[in-house]
Amino acid sequence: MSVIQPSCRLPSENAPGCGCASMQEPAGGKAAGAAAMTALAAAACTACCLLPFTLPAVILASAGGFIAMLDHAHGWLTRLAVPVVIGAWLWIGWQVRKTQRRATRLTVTLMVLASLLTAAAASWPVLEPVAFNALGIVKKRAVLPNE
Repeated sequence: MSVIQPSCRLPSENAPGCGCASMQEPAGGKAAGAAAMTALAAAACTACCLLPFTLPAVILASAGGFIAMLDHAHGWLTRLAVPVVIGAWLWIGWQVRKTQRRATRLTVTLMVLASLLTAAAASWPVLEPVAFNALGIVKKRAVLPNE
């Protein structure tokens, strides 16, 4: 018993091919493929063309918000940093006394740097006008609505 129907012949040199009814593609298959390729091309265009223009703006806006947040946090972070640096110096002194060994040069260098930066941050309200005048930066005063 043959699985090929008698009306269906295999292709040969003289015959073009099978005489069976050809399978038809489902309707809309090419349209769906074209739509998928269009969506893929739009996504690729967004990644290649649109992101280089929008990403820097988004990053700068986020950085500006972060810097503004740090400006508002300056006061309480400085008040927190002063006792932390003092505590670190006391801890190093206690460790030197306990172990009877000198602190490493790197430890002392980093602590001196931390102390200088903390002192600069604590005195920034005094240093700010001098630094801005030296750099030629004019800081505008906020005008209240009732003035």
